[in-house]
Amino acid sequence: MADIRILRGPRIVPDVDQALQFAGYKEGGLGRDKSLIRCQELVTILRPLMQAKAALAFTDDTLYAVLTLGAAVSRKLDEYEKDGDVMDSLLFNALADTCLMALEEEVLQQLQLICKQKGCGITGRHEPGSDIPLSSQADAVAETKAGQSLGVSVNKDLVLSPAKSMTLVFDIGSDPKVFHAAHDCASCPKTDCDRRKDSGEAVVTVPAGVKVDEAIQAQGTDLSMPCGGKGRCGKCRVRVVAGKLAVTPADRNVFSDSQLREGWRLACQAETTEETKIAVPLREQQGFSALALQEDAEQDSALLANHGCGIAIDIGTTTIAAALVDRTDGRIVATATTASRQRSFGADVISRIDAANKGKGKALQKAVRKDILGLMETLFDDHPEGRTSCRAVAIAANTTMLHLLMGWSCKGLGNWPFTPVSLGGETYAFKDVFGSDFLSDCPVTLIPGMSTYVGGDITAGIAASGLMDSDEVTLFIDLGTNGELVLGNRDQRFIASAPAGPALEGGKLTWGTASISGAICGVRIEGSKAIVRTIDGAVPVGICGTGIIEAMAGLVSAGLVDETGKLEEPYFSMGFTLGSTLDYERIVLSQKDIREIQMAKSAIRAGIETLIEGSGMDRRRIDRVCLAGGFGYRLDPEKAAVIGLLPPDLADKATAVGNTALQGAAALVAGTLSIQDLQDAASGAEERVLGNEEAFQRLYISYMNF
Repeated sequence: MADIRILRGPRIVPDVDQALQFAGYKEGGLGRDKSLIRCQELVTILRPLMQAKAALAFTDDTLYAVLTLGAAVSRKLDEYEKDGDVMDSLLFNALADTCLMALEEEVLQQLQLICKQKGCGITGRHEPGSDIPLSSQADAVAETKAGQSLGVSVNKDLVLSPAKSMTLVFDIGSDPKVFHAAHDCASCPKTDCDRRKDSGEAVVTVPAGVKVDEAIQAQGTDLSMPCGGKGRCGKCRVRVVAGKLAVTPADRNVFSDSQLREGWRLACQAETTEETKIAVPLREQQGFSALALQEDAEQDSALLANHGCGIAIDIGTTTIAAALVDRTDGRIVATATTASRQRSFGADVISRIDAANKGKGKALQKAVRKDILGLMETLFDDHPEGRTSCRAVAIAANTTMLHLLMGWSCKGLGNWPFTPVSLGGETYAFKDVFGSDFLSDCPVTLIPGMSTYVGGDITAGIAASGLMDSDEVTLFIDLGTNGELVLGNRDQRFIASAPAGPALEGGKLTWGTASISGAICGVRIEGSKAIVRTIDGAVPVGICGTGIIEAMAGLVSAGLVDETGKLEEPYFSMGFTLGSTLDYERIVLSQKDIREIQMAKSAIRAGIETLIEGSGMDRRRIDRVCLAGGFGYRLDPEKAAVIGLLPPDLADKATAVGNTALQGAAALVAGTLSIQDLQDAASGAEERVLGNEEAFQRLYISYMNF
């Protein structure tokens, strides 16, 4: 006998924007404003009519589901159609469809909880009339007894009544961790469906005898490998579409048995024995969002063409940002950002130096060139006049990124005494830097760095932040992968680079991601539940830097993590849930993730304290703390102090100064900073090599705790 459950959807509300899209009204299109007003009026009619409910029936190996908005909604739709109200019928129908879709989402969320309670999972989804016979609708209505509980019936033509109803059929499995219940547009045969979404995957054909990660990169598809291809981070997940790939020990550490059966593998560990088609998830390529500069949206195109423009570029380890600059007055006309394609070779500079020294230097150079040229294309798409009036390009980058861009040997960067080919400061022809005639007459200046591990991005940053113009003592912190630090003023400066690694920017974490659409960027802990905020308000896809800091601060404050960093049970074993993806996978912070965060935050804090101690300065002389970079811009200093990332006595002096590397490069392009100004900023600083400092080793251990 079937186990029948009745669910209700009291929170279902129509989505007006989505309804207008379904009805064929594009943003800014003809008639949309009038239809928007009518849609909003129809919402007030639709909502009281809805009786959103669902019935589920669990049999031995199949789950049947029937969902409905109730008879009153369908009757109202019939009225509009009979009265010949074409517009109202179209809009009301579209609004009802958004409600049915919202009901489906809510039912699937409740279903996942039910499956956990029952100790089962969902291994597949079927839709009557699509991938299984339409007659399955009758089976679903019968098994769920939907006629009695929901008032839903099916006629001899297998059509449901009320009209705003739907049926679904699921395969039941034994593993509660497997929950493949969401609709997959990629496998749906209805290719002309106006609700169809992109699959979010690129399919790559890999010949026999080839490493999968190298084949994917060679075909221009982005692949994230923060661990540098060592099979540790689990980020380079791909799925076999056709052919086969052997299961490796690393695969077994990452994937469940059911996922392995579905064809999931780690690209960095896989090598083909026959031609194989591989699906590569593309989530991290979409909607990247990072702080650049304040744009002047009112900039006149003719003025830009007359004044001439330039391009400022900040090449970070994780992200790359570019700005189109009016050279006459220094105004920012447009900005663009992207996640670095070089992530495929590792999340940190050490991994990339290692990759370059093992023969992948050309591939790394090609990746960063492609990123930057793509950003330029983006800038000029909206401002085509800039292409012909561009007169200068300035690049701020850490020393390793500069070497990889220029194709210089990285052997000196990877071995003592860590000697670079150059710290920058030179000007080159565009083609010599980018291998392209895209802006053939445009010179490219590399902003000079201070040392091997404190590069031109920090030189540009301290110049832009005003540190070089003031008697005030400033602590400048760039909270990127390399954790560069500068302490001083115009007369005296001390510099260091704290080996933080990529964890605070999402690297090496189970669900870590760049600041893309859907990244969890804010977290509040209430009891044992996380209340999260995502970039663009989108469905969660992972957690980025600020989300990591806020989540840790919340867990520490709530007592769910002890001072040693240990998660309380049951979270120690299963991780702390922050949210779920569109496919209802749990987004968690695991115990391993917390250890990575501890090491990163401890490196930054120990670096700060070692630099202050080694400078001989009284910390009370520090007048301000500048938090630089996109990550620093969004950081809450108080929460950073809660987890021990920032000293509590300096947290109230901390201010966000934004992407100062890009600001400095923009100032060079505009002429408000000269190359001599930047040479002066780069010279005369005393470097503290933290790896050689006994104090750093001692403090690093000390600040590991929360």
